[in-house]
Amino acid sequence: MTAPVELVRELLYYRDMRMIDRRDWGLITAFLAGSSLALPILAPFAVGSLVALGIDKLRKLRRQRAIAGVTLPAPIPAPGATTLYGVARKFRSTVSSLIAGEVLLEHAMIKDRRGAVLLRRSETTPFLLEVEGRGPVLVTGITRVKPASVLSHRSVVAHGDPRLSRMGVPSDLAVTGDLEISSIVADGPGLAVTGVLEDESVAELAFHRDGGRIPTMRGRIGAPVIVEDPRLIAAVL
Repeated sequence: MTAPVELVRELLYYRDMRMIDRRDWGLITAFLAGSSLALPILAPFAVGSLVALGIDKLRKLRRQRAIAGVTLPAPIPAPGATTLYGVARKFRSTVSSLIAGEVLLEHAMIKDRRGAVLLRRSETTPFLLEVEGRGPVLVTGITRVKPASVLSHRSVVAHGDPRLSRMGVPSDLAVTGDLEISSIVADGPGLAVTGVLEDESVAELAFHRDGGRIPTMRGRIGAPVIVEDPRLIAAVL
């Protein structure tokens, strides 16, 4: 094989020619084949190198568009937290569910085959927890729902699923995984709610000289209110 030495030197001077990962060896092979007297012999090697280069480019673009899964730790109750058992009641409003209807609280997660979280969507609104023997407790702020059979719905989603667009996933981003939706509905099954109890004044509950004081569980960053199926707690005990 013969090739102009000046051409090879010029190619090697380009800053974007990276020889370590063989990214541009196919392009160099094609240039050498085109400038060589033995073009018919080198043509198959040049075409094969260009095909391999194209496949490598596609793989890198696919990796750049891929979402890395994150393993989320289980929520930890705040120090001094108390667990109350009751039924959720509507307080101000509701939020739209990805499945159907209106709910008080919904967390949706898409997980990969290893169980790592790819995407997560949370929609919450304050609600009242009707506790037998002590009256209502306001639950507000940051909340987390522990997955449970009575509270969760599981299905498989793929690119083009309308639920992905409702979660805010761009249409050009291909996401495939297991969708897990945990919802809390008004007047639904009993709940176990864990959080720090504090007395707060709520304007909607104030009347005349009554300041609207009510026991409140307010979730905060790093100390969320945890909502779960009370049967899971009973099973652990």
